[in-house]
Amino acid sequence: MTIRTILLTTRRMLEAAGIYVLVAGLVGCGSSGHPGGSVSAYESGYGAGFAEDSEYHLGFDDSLYTVGAAPILYQGGEIPFIDDFSFDAGYYDGVFAAYNDGYFVAYKYAFIIGFSEGYDNAYWSDYLDFLASDFHIEYSNGGFSDGYEDGFSEGRVFGAYDYEVFLPFDWLDALYAWESGTDIYFSEVGVGTGDLSPATYYEWGTDPNLLRSADARSSLMRTEVMELRPDATRTHELSIERPMTLSQEAALDQTPLTTPRTDRELTLFESWLERIQAYSSVQRTESSARTAQESRDSGRVKQI
Repeated sequence: MTIRTILLTTRRMLEAAGIYVLVAGLVGCGSSGHPGGSVSAYESGYGAGFAEDSEYHLGFDDSLYTVGAAPILYQGGEIPFIDDFSFDAGYYDGVFAAYNDGYFVAYKYAFIIGFSEGYDNAYWSDYLDFLASDFHIEYSNGGFSDGYEDGFSEGRVFGAYDYEVFLPFDWLDALYAWESGTDIYFSEVGVGTGDLSPATYYEWGTDPNLLRSADARSSLMRTEVMELRPDATRTHELSIERPMTLSQEAALDQTPLTTPRTDRELTLFESWLERIQAYSSVQRTESSARTAQESRDSGRVKQI
């Protein structure tokens, strides 16, 4: 167990006992003194650390290049943790947030790519056979393959459904519908989305190196000042994304003919990068997202 893990475990134990006073509880204290620093000093440090674009891009790259079952590149657990309200404590918490924003955004981009290609692969007359034979791989590491697999497994269900009910091919609109809370289930083959999906969505800030431990889900929090983006995978809110570097754009500027899941040729002609840009450029509204009432009126659909 590393020093960082010990500190996080101690924090969790104290919080569970109601002993640790969170930063958010000190709002209103202004710049008054506090053992180990002040709220204003912490906030100044946090802003400085969060502004480190290099940390964001490091997190992005660590996710982007965590492929398949290869070694996990996540380094968030190595960022120092200082248990007070000093400038340095805020700085490292800001760095932690920037790094994890990058790591999560890369996962979400891979999810978008996977969703589009799963939708494409299933939008065929043999959609039931395809759903029955397709196999999900869960990496649970927040890396590119993890995001791709999770997105593919959700997108395939929407592609199959849209073909079944004669909706036009539109993976992006289907993704908006999924984000709005629409879930679909094919009882014939036992395949669905959401709670009925084999995919486990990666949660912002989770150290994938700890996912095999019993307390993995609670190992990510530092303070309420930089709390989780709740259920961030399933919303269109990606306000945490920052412009990609040229090398990151180059890595995503490809248009494969097939997917890692099947040898079925893709009909999509947009590159991965163009699909991400299309997603990021559109502000989702109630009118742009299909709902169960508007376009999904069969017994397969439910709203969460």
